Amino acid sequence: MKSKDTRAVSKIASARRKTAIISGVIIAVSVIITVILAAWLIMDQNSEMSRENIRTMNDQLGKAAVSKLDKMESVSSRIFQRKRFVEYDASMYNHADSYEALTLEKEIGDFLISMSTVDNYNDFFFLYANNHTTGRVSRSASEDFGSEMYAAVSNYLKNRSSLWFTGVNDDYDNLYFARRINPGTIFIGSLFTDEMKTVFPDANAKHLSFAMCDDHGKIFFSVNKSDVTEKAIDELKKHWSVDEPITADSTAYAASSASCGSNWHIISVSDYSERNTHYLRILIYCSVILLCAIVLVLVVGLLLSSLKMPNNIIYRGDYSTDTMDRLTGLIMNEALENVIIGKMDSCINGSTMVLLLIKIKNYELISENYGETAVDEALIKVSSVLREFYGKSSTVGKTGENEFAVLADFTDFNLFKAHERMKANIRQLEEELDKLELENERGMIRCALGAAVYPEDSEDYDELYDNAKSALEDSTQTRACKCRFYSDIKPQQNKK
Repeated sequence: MKSKDTRAVSKIASARRKTAIISGVIIAVSVIITVILAAWLIMDQNSEMSRENIRTMNDQLGKAAVSKLDKMESVSSRIFQRKRFVEYDASMYNHADSYEALTLEKEIGDFLISMSTVDNYNDFFFLYANNHTTGRVSRSASEDFGSEMYAAVSNYLKNRSSLWFTGVNDDYDNLYFARRINPGTIFIGSLFTDEMKTVFPDANAKHLSFAMCDDHGKIFFSVNKSDVTEKAIDELKKHWSVDEPITADSTAYAASSASCGSNWHIISVSDYSERNTHYLRILIYCSVILLCAIVLVLVVGLLLSSLKMPNNIIYRGDYSTDTMDRLTGLIMNEALENVIIGKMDSCINGSTMVLLLIKIKNYELISENYGETAVDEALIKVSSVLREFYGKSSTVGKTGENEFAVLADFTDFNLFKAHERMKANIRQLEEELDKLELENERGMIRCALGAAVYPEDSEDYDELYDNAKSALEDSTQTRACKCRFYSDIKPQQNKK
């Protein structure tokens, strides 16, 4: 009996050991699969966030670049208002004995040179059919185009009235702008390519790279260029069309392209290959720990929970550069002002635009109660709503730690309809912002809105911003998310 009992106990103990081993293996495998799935979901979520941010960032950069190029064209248009300058054709005069022609050319040259110094343009001159030039002609332009300069520039223009181009004689240090004035006269201006650096963020964000290239993918300006940048451009080239902006992505990067001028492209690339390698390394460490500690499932569970990473780990660190907020992907500071001022300066008479300022009222309370992660979540959610409402057709940016700005165009031939459409749009925005709340039932995100209308409230950007700021401060006094217009509070200020 004793022997039978011993064998029975031994069998039971063996069965228990097998059950424990099998259960431990099943639990370990289940947890490993869960970790793999969680890592994949985190990588996919961060990749999606990177794609959206890089698209928004590149769209804003494209607008800033176009605004800078438009500035050259707007400056040159002042020349065309001078009828005597435009009608003069040097190829029709004998310069050796025409005092009138020489006098007019000196007047034209002095005017062009004075205009070129306003914004440090490298070239600023009239080119005539006999290859005669008047104005500021750099040595590099003379070397690039050669003695038959008129024929060379005409070959670039072809049947177009104006064109931006580079790469003349394999020289990519200058960006040229050519505009035909009449059959025998062409205006030419140029900028050093390096002047475009004011459009792009600085080089501190090592995972971000930016480039300007032509239709063939030839890069003539870049920030943080790498092999990943060139791979992204090769992929984007396959999809270039009139439908830009476009995006492309892989397991290593997310990239976006926006057209600039008639044949250039602005490229932004987010390289997250190191981030994915970091995730895979963590995954391997977790798997090894789990395999070595099958009997310590609870301890391993605690270890895994301590290794849980925030969704926006890619953005940890210094969030803002001089021109771009990395967390939200929105432009800010001087870049934002330049885009808004450019739109205000170039709008047609009778335009109706609104400058909206949006602020998170309970920003400090969120920070004190839930910390940095909740603050990031609030900023991202507010910026996402603003991008959804205005990102495609208007300018969206960040003006402070917890303040956003929007310049939206509601121009209509009927001024009354324009204002009605503007107010209806802002009411919808109020409703969307009023719904925002932090995850895990941590509370609502309370926003305030202030608005100033162009040109009714002001035609000057600084004054328009101050008016919108006053309206915003008034809105912070209300509990609900209610937009205050400067026109509503102006009578109160006048009384004061």
